[in-house]
Amino acid sequence: MKFISLFFLLLCLISCQHTPAIKHKSIDDNIERAKAFSAKNLRNKVHNLSLTGHWIDDKADEFWFERYSEKRGQEFVRVNANDKVKTPLFDKVKLTQSLNLEEPIDWQSSPLSHVKFNGKVLNFDINNQPYRCDIVASPYQCRAASKQKSQDKIRRYTSPDKQHFVKVENYNLFLCKTSTQDCKQLTEDGSESSPYAVTHSVPNKRLNDEGFDEQNHLGLYWSENSHYVITYRLFRQGVTQLTLTDSTADNDFNVNSVRYYYPQAGDQTLPMAQVVLIDVVNQEASALNAPKVMQTYYGRALWGYWHKGDFYYQDRRRGNKTLFLRKVIAKEKQVVSVIKESNDEFIDPWVQVSYHLNNKNHVIWSSQRSGYQHLYLYNTTTGELLNQITQGEYTVRAIRAVDEEKGVLYFEASGKEKNRDPYLRHLYRINLDGSDLTLLTPEPFEHNTRLSPNFNYFIDTFSDAKTPPQSWLRSAVTGEKLTQLDQANIGQLTALGWQPPEPFSVIADDGVTPLYGLLYKPSNFDASKKYPVINDTYTGPHNFFTPKSFSTFANTRPALAELGFIVIKMDGRGTSKRGCEFHRVSYKNLAAGTDDHVWAIKQLAKDRQYMDINRVGIYGFSAGGYDTVQAMLRHNSFFSAGVSASGNHDFRVDKAGWNEIWMSWPMSEAWQQQSNYTNVERLKGKLLLAHGELDNNVHPSATMRLVDKLIDANKDFDLLIMPKMGHVLDEHPYFVEKRWRFFIEHLQEDNE
Repeated sequence: MKFISLFFLLLCLISCQHTPAIKHKSIDDNIERAKAFSAKNLRNKVHNLSLTGHWIDDKADEFWFERYSEKRGQEFVRVNANDKVKTPLFDKVKLTQSLNLEEPIDWQSSPLSHVKFNGKVLNFDINNQPYRCDIVASPYQCRAASKQKSQDKIRRYTSPDKQHFVKVENYNLFLCKTSTQDCKQLTEDGSESSPYAVTHSVPNKRLNDEGFDEQNHLGLYWSENSHYVITYRLFRQGVTQLTLTDSTADNDFNVNSVRYYYPQAGDQTLPMAQVVLIDVVNQEASALNAPKVMQTYYGRALWGYWHKGDFYYQDRRRGNKTLFLRKVIAKEKQVVSVIKESNDEFIDPWVQVSYHLNNKNHVIWSSQRSGYQHLYLYNTTTGELLNQITQGEYTVRAIRAVDEEKGVLYFEASGKEKNRDPYLRHLYRINLDGSDLTLLTPEPFEHNTRLSPNFNYFIDTFSDAKTPPQSWLRSAVTGEKLTQLDQANIGQLTALGWQPPEPFSVIADDGVTPLYGLLYKPSNFDASKKYPVINDTYTGPHNFFTPKSFSTFANTRPALAELGFIVIKMDGRGTSKRGCEFHRVSYKNLAAGTDDHVWAIKQLAKDRQYMDINRVGIYGFSAGGYDTVQAMLRHNSFFSAGVSASGNHDFRVDKAGWNEIWMSWPMSEAWQQQSNYTNVERLKGKLLLAHGELDNNVHPSATMRLVDKLIDANKDFDLLIMPKMGHVLDEHPYFVEKRWRFFIEHLQEDNE
């Protein structure tokens, strides 16, 4: 009897010793399964997700597009819109024979790139060699084309007529003749702190190139007639400079660092640019009498374009309550204000568009002054508002084309059609005087459209979260479907076991506002089980972030769900494209972005017993990294675990151009109240902070300052600093798997 007891005791001990190994093997198996559902892997299992029509120059009723066939590989299809006939753009056998390559062409590998066709000549690259083929001739006449020369170390900013170029030396402007290389110095007062024409390049370029010179990277605009150049003088004395450090610079244990300009939100001094006009004929540069333009990020300080001999640019005043469309009349060396847009809270530059007509001095200008994004017609000579073009409780999303001869505008908008997801885009046509609004794509899907050059047709690709894309040729007059062009192939995707996410809507806690999102489940989902819930968050007010097309699989969520989680993606109040009332919730209130997420998860769980809201996690990157920590402080009894990547944890350590739009300027008490550095003592859940050491978008100090606060509060947390990595950590598989294992460890019951 004692022997039997000892035997069973021994078995129990052996079993206990092997349980961790079995558990870890199960986790590793799940990790491998999740890798099969990664965005990179799933993306390769879908073909013909979108269609780009290339209209043939001399035949506006003909176009071609590229597609992929699992049997035939890369294909190019020619379409005659008049007779609806589809034919191969070229004969693959004839092309192969004419190229006479050493190795046969593997069409399964999509070998042709940079393809262009003008109705007779086909240009393309294959094996890094450009070719030019006359495919009208019989047999085809193909010859190798010369490769483009690599760009010189010193870039040339050459005029359209190739007669002159502009360069900067010692921070001053020089105008040079291309024929003789003779140059005339146009300015003498440039310096490092007040240079002419230079752009603020990302610091990584300096880290990777010892010979980098910002004077070879300029911001300037040549006029079409080559008579003028618009550029600027940049004033940056006293502007914040940060240091980016590469701690693993080389194998000799050196550390490399670079100092760079980075205007932070709330700073007293931002870089300011004075508009400068170069007169090529008179060989002189003049500072124009106009307010200086603020620069709030990398790149050039002045953004604009030439149109009919004048230069136009948008000038956003600090505080983001005033926006101008200004015009430079070059021959008069004069700057005039064409349009002034004002708002008591903020003007959203992420949706601001302008479209100049060619036949009249008119511009189509977008504004949210009515409470929704709409289009207005202005006279660019007088600045007079001629008429409002679109109006109603819907959001104009994009101008697709303007038929000036008939006075017809084609635009995409969302929210107009009732009883459907208000984010779904549809194509409309309307007369420029605001009459005869016509819906051209009535199907309740997300539509992506492009017009033909003669405005007779448009190509429409539509889908939703569950319906694979299909592309049609349609009438631009009636919207009638004329012929189907293509259909996405998702056979490999479904063969893997992938299932589309479940679209959902819930009513917000105001009892009125519907909120929309997607719910992702594992492919082996069992409704009788209990699953932890993870919220993929990004509440940034500059857009909305839940996919509306079939591209819902090309992200981090399917793989995470495959590990045994229910993953939520949604857009709460404060995000964009739903009108000003919905949008303004985030004004001076970015911290509240996750409140609707918490509410929605609780509502969803009421009739989905498989959702375990006692085990809820959250993750996000950039502004979503801020959201993650803020949510864990704000709702510290709801979220059990969170992974925050590249977070801008305090608006004052981040870029001026983004944060000041939504938080307003000058700074108020709200900036301090909504900082993740405030109330860190409220942290209860398990937190993983991650940041790339070479993040030039949100400086690593944003996370390190949070670390300092958490240490002072004696809080337990995990920290991952990734060498060589920039802002987007999802590009590195180590971080992705680290996030998986973190949630497995802290949310799944069998790992507690």
